[in-house]
Order: sequence, then C-alpha cells, then structure tokens
Amino acid sequence: MRPLFLPVLILVAVIGVRLLGVRLGWWRAVLVAWLGLATAGIFLTALNRANNGRPPPLLLVVGVGLLAMMAWAGVFELLSSSLPEPARQSLTNPIKTFRGQLARGRRMTEIVAIAGRSGLARFGRRHSPEPQGSATGRSLRTALEQAGGVYVKLGQFLSTRPDLLPTEIIAELRHLQQEVTPVSLPLVDRVFVEELRVTPAACFAAFDAAPDAAASIAQVHRAVLFDGRRVAVKIQRPDVADRVRRDLDILIRLAARLERRTRWARDLRLSATMRSFAESITGELDFTAEARNLAAVSAATQGHPRFVVPLPVPDLTRRRVLVMDWVDGRPLTDAATSLTADDRKELARALLRCFLDQILVVGTFHADPHPGNLYLTGDHRIALLDCGSVGRLDRRQRSALQALLMAIAAQDAAQLRDVLRRITTVTGTIDGPLLERALGNLLAHHLTPGAPAGAALLTALMEVMREFRLALEPVVGGALRTLATLQSTFELLAPDLDLIEEAKSYGHTLLQPPWSPTSPRSPRDELETILPTLIPMLLALPRRLDRVADAVERNEISIGVHLFPDERDRRFATQLTAQLTATIAGASTGLIGALLILAANPRITTDTGQLLQGLGIGCVVVAALVLLRALTIALRHLRDDRT
Repeated sequence: MRPLFLPVLILVAVIGVRLLGVRLGWWRAVLVAWLGLATAGIFLTALNRANNGRPPPLLLVVGVGLLAMMAWAGVFELLSSSLPEPARQSLTNPIKTFRGQLARGRRMTEIVAIAGRSGLARFGRRHSPEPQGSATGRSLRTALEQAGGVYVKLGQFLSTRPDLLPTEIIAELRHLQQEVTPVSLPLVDRVFVEELRVTPAACFAAFDAAPDAAASIAQVHRAVLFDGRRVAVKIQRPDVADRVRRDLDILIRLAARLERRTRWARDLRLSATMRSFAESITGELDFTAEARNLAAVSAATQGHPRFVVPLPVPDLTRRRVLVMDWVDGRPLTDAATSLTADDRKELARALLRCFLDQILVVGTFHADPHPGNLYLTGDHRIALLDCGSVGRLDRRQRSALQALLMAIAAQDAAQLRDVLRRITTVTGTIDGPLLERALGNLLAHHLTPGAPAGAALLTALMEVMREFRLALEPVVGGALRTLATLQSTFELLAPDLDLIEEAKSYGHTLLQPPWSPTSPRSPRDELETILPTLIPMLLALPRRLDRVADAVERNEISIGVHLFPDERDRRFATQLTAQLTATIAGASTGLIGALLILAANPRITTDTGQLLQGLGIGCVVVAALVLLRALTIALRHLRDDRT
C-alpha cells in the first residue's frame, strides 16, 4: 500500500477536484485528498478490526477517500472566508507559486509589523473609527516611508484624494519622501540588452553612465543618437515588476479584509480605490503605453504653443525601455523664483487654461501634474513630463464636467447636486435637500468677495462628497484630482490669482454655444460631431416605430419587471438564498444523522450498527458546522446593521 500512496493521493486529488466542480489550488487539493485518505484509512481500519487485521481493499479506500475528501473540502469552504476573485486561481507551477507565496507572506508580515509599530493596527479592528487627525496622518506617512516602493506612491496617490481622507491626513501625506539608490550600469545594460537585443553603445553616440534622475520604478539617463538628437533614456529597474505586483496584491488583499471587518473601509469603497491605484501603477510598468500617452498628450496640447511634450523614439521603445526627446529646463517651482510677478501670473493662467482645455474639450489629460513633472525650458515654455498616468474622458463625462463648471459659476446648488448625481455612485441613502444645503453653503463660503483661495473649492467639494458617501467615477475623480494637484503650483506661481474667476472667464469661452462669434467651436464642427451618430438613429426610427405598431396589433408586447434591479439588492438576495439553502441542508443532514443513530441502537454490537452510528455522528457533526456558521453570519450581519 505504501508504494502506491503517492499515485493514489494524486488520483484522489484530481478526481475529487473534478467531482467538486470548483477551482482548487494544487496544495489545497493535495491537502484535502490526504485528509480524505487518512480519514478513510482510520474509518475502514476500525471497521475491519474483527477481520484478522487485514487491510481494506484499495478500491474501497479510494471510494471512501473521495467521499471524505469532498467532505473536508466542504468543511474548509465553510470555515474559510471568501477570497477576492483574483486570489482563486489554479496553480500551474507549484514550486514557483510556493516561492511567490513565501515572498508575499514575508512581505505581508513586514507590512503588518510596520503598521503595528506605527499604531495603525487599531483601524483594522471591527467597529474601529474612521482614521482622522494629524497624529494619524504622521503615523501613516511614517509607515508608508518605511514600507517604501509602491507604498510611497500610494501615499502620493492618497494625498490627492480629499474625497477619501480628511485634510489633516492629506497635509501629512504631501510631505512623503523616498530616497532611491540608482541601479548600477551593468544592470542597466542587462535590461537594455534583454529588451532591444543590443547594448546602449550600439544605439547611441553617447550614453551617460550616471542617471540624471532615479525613482522607485525607473531611472533616466542622458544620451545622444547618431543623428545628433538628444534623448532621455528611461530604463526600468530589474525585477521591479514582480515586486510591484506582489505589493499591489498585498494592498488589494488588505483592502478586501478591511472592507469585511470595518464600516469606514466599506463606506470609502477601499477595494475599488486600491484596484484603481493598482491599474494605474501596473500601467506605468509598460513603457510602450507611456509612449502612446506622450503622443496623446502632445496632440491634446497642440492649441497651446507655450507647452511642449517630449515625443518618444518608437524604434528604441520597448516594455521596459523608453527613449524620448530630452528637455532642457528646471522644475517649474524652482525656476519661478527668477521670474517677475507678472510672468509667474501669466504662467499660472496658461497652465490652468491648458489643463481645462485638456479636460473639458479634448478629453485626454496629463493625470499627474505634480511640481516634479512640470519643467520650465530656456525659452519659457512649460514641459509636461512623465506621462505614465493619463486620463481619458468620453463625451458624456466631459459634458458633465462642463455642467459642473457652469453650476459653480452660476452658484446654483441645485444644479450642482444634479450634476454630481450624474457622475457619482451612491454608497448609501442620500438626503437630497441636505446635500443641496451643504453645496449651497460651500458655494457661498468660497465664491463671495474675500473668500478663501479658489483652489480650495475643489478640496471642499470633495470633502462634501466624502461626507455624503458619493463615490466619483474613477476617471472623473482623476480629472478633479488633476486640478487639485495643480494647487500647490498655483500657490507658488501666483498666490493672489483668483482661480475660480480665471476658470469662469476661460470657461465662458470654452462653453459658449457654437453659434457665438467668440466660440472656439463652429456650428459646422458641432454638426460634424453629432451627425454621425444622429443620422443612423433618425433613419432607423421609422422602421422601429413600424415594428412597435406591428407588435401591438399582434398582441406581442410584453413588459419585463426586475424584482431586484439594483446590484446590491441582487447580492443580498443571493446571499439570503445561499444562507437559507445551507440552513435547510444542515437541518436535513442533522435529521438524517439522528435517524441513523436511532436505527443503530438496536444493533449497536454488530458491525452494521457501528457503521450506521458512525455515519449518523458524522452527519450530526456536519450539520452542526453548517448551522453554527449560518448562525454566526446572521448574528454578525445583525450587529453590523445596528452599528
């Protein structure tokens, strides 16, 4: 039997997974198969004690082992918490997966230890309050700096989300710093050769060994092409992609766990936020996507000659290597100190108008315009660098943002409330009149003479949305965060510039009807945009009306009604049905077990009686597990609803 144990174990694992009809990883399948065979061996050996100690037949062991394996799999499924969908995948390479899980476990332990030392672990407890206050912000900043890498980028991302975090925490996150050691030249050459199959010396007439800038994902070197064109060579750090994906996986798992345990994480839709952040960071790992973004942003700024975007060199751009134009200049915030007040104000106006044009008209915008990505060239043009993160708005979203600007300009709280409902997702019940009053107070506070700087209006608006649990569409939130990110640059360039008035003035030009003589859009342009979608609808309208009339004559009109039109209602109904099914199945199993025990009592001294008693006890145990789990879940839901 022992020489056959491993083949039998694998056979039971494979057949059991097929019979269960669910995805199980190799290690989990082997574990439950081993438990099933062990249970079958113990059970059959106990039954065969009177049979001269002979081992049970192999086929019987396999059959009972399969049944026991399925029972153990059900027990683990009942006792384990539901995992996010990305975590439930088949394991194609057990050794590689084990190494990855081991590395992720070590990193997870490190992150949890950092959170514990920083005093942040208390926010993961059930019924913990929402994080707030400067002290919590400092603790969070310290923890993110200690974790490094993606976690620093997470802090920078959260520092632009006043719709998620209080202003005290955001103020602390804006001071995040990270020191990065440059990658050595041999490693740079290795990445370059792996991507382009040639060395840098074969592609460039000159290549600086020392990087001009280094960050957590990549570093930039100066180089000169053989035709004399000066370029910047952005090279990804070796093996950084695996580390980034591991950290992002940990973040998504932690966010899902916090949503299951805490109310504040559910209200903030923390899992969705982390998935959005993960998508953004994962996109930055593919430099071919950034090359496309550079071309898109360059096209979006064509109407603003004062702005320049470095263009990529397609022949020398790969997934981990990006070659683009070199831009001479200094960070805008540093160069501004040598400019006059009038020049700084004009720069601020040009910057605001360029980004309003990108967001409201073109629909493609640079989504990360922090001061480090804005350079002032020698001819006083503004260079937009690092286009790894670019937002794209469709026509409906641009129209909603235009209406948002018009509502703010008109100080119309009711219109502003209606616009927000169009571009947000409600995570709870909304008191419409109360929201309108809050928006009215916000407009009155920020748009009256002598009110605070206009840039604070966006921050205050996001705080109101956070208070009323209004979750912005990700790309729309990205557009508003882009304008909020520019706030620190505006404060340095022209602290006395009224951004709201500038936006209203420029917005009147952008949003004028096409028949206005000063509108940038002609009626012909507007018709060319609308007619391609309008004409097919008009041509199809008579045919559709004829079909409706024909269906009415034939009495073929039917109306479908959805009992649960909302996704949350459907999810609740599904969970309730599953709980009821589990409860009924558990009660039925317990009843069957009780009947088996009663049937075994008259013949308890026989093998048959002992078998019936064993089966009955097993059924009662399974029923108890199912019913206890159902009771625990019901009590937890009741407690959560009360809080």
